[in-house]
Amino acid sequence: MSNLKFKLNKYIFIVFFAVFFAVSFFYNNEYIRIFTKESVVTSNTRASIKLPVIMYHNISKKTNLVDKYCVLEKRFEEDLRYIKEHGYNCITTAELIDYVYNGAKLPENPFMITFDDGYESFYMYAYPLLKKYNMKAIMSIVGSYTDLFTENEDHNPDYSHLNWKQVNELNNCGFVEIQNHTYNMHEITAKRKGAGMAKGENYEQFKKVFKSDLEKLNTQILNYTGKKSNIFTYPYGNIAEKSVDILKEIGFIGAFTCTEQVNIITGSTEELYRINRFNRDGGLSSAEFFKKIEKNLELHSKE
Repeated sequence: MSNLKFKLNKYIFIVFFAVFFAVSFFYNNEYIRIFTKESVVTSNTRASIKLPVIMYHNISKKTNLVDKYCVLEKRFEEDLRYIKEHGYNCITTAELIDYVYNGAKLPENPFMITFDDGYESFYMYAYPLLKKYNMKAIMSIVGSYTDLFTENEDHNPDYSHLNWKQVNELNNCGFVEIQNHTYNMHEITAKRKGAGMAKGENYEQFKKVFKSDLEKLNTQILNYTGKKSNIFTYPYGNIAEKSVDILKEIGFIGAFTCTEQVNIITGSTEELYRINRFNRDGGLSSAEFFKKIEKNLELHSKE
């Protein structure tokens, strides 16, 4: 009887030790991922980062064209100098994704520069300055615009858009990422605003239109550049109900909005589908514009 009791205690000890070892290994693995319906959370408790993102549109050398969505070329250069002199470091979406999914390091005071609509003025004015200051930017193109200006050799910086040759050059330069701003949904009609649901349209009808449009441009971007677009940019910031579900189905892992708010990145993959941005109003000086962003940064620092 005592021999049986000894064996039983021995087996209990072995099982206990095995379970203890397995649990210890599980919880000490640096990048154990806990899967939930909402997000993927890493076991390493990284501190959240604050990420301001600027949304530019057009750039011009003409003061009479300056408005809420158009910035003077010299003002854009002032912005870049401000970013550099105040210790901000421009990152790409690829770097942000690597941080969230793989725990890769980001530079201190990360910052992001984005351009919407694919204006050719970016190629003429912004691109040389990005190279001069060694900064990165994300360009979200509208496919139908790019097709139109590829077919028609019209290079007027007041209104022209990038052609596919220029898009490919930018993609390969090392300073610019190309992303998806819809193929042909960048418009406001009586029925639909941007990539939102149209009046009288049900979800399945919207999904068919939305998915087809984005996949068409994604195919073009891949064919012309050899790279996939994995971030979607909402036209006018208009977000339809369940649009994120459709983006995930297509293969997007993030999206830019037009909400003027500093991003607090905690490591949740879901946060990438709502990347907020500050619109660069051409009527503001660099100091005035960045003061608005820095006030928002200070507000989050107190939370």
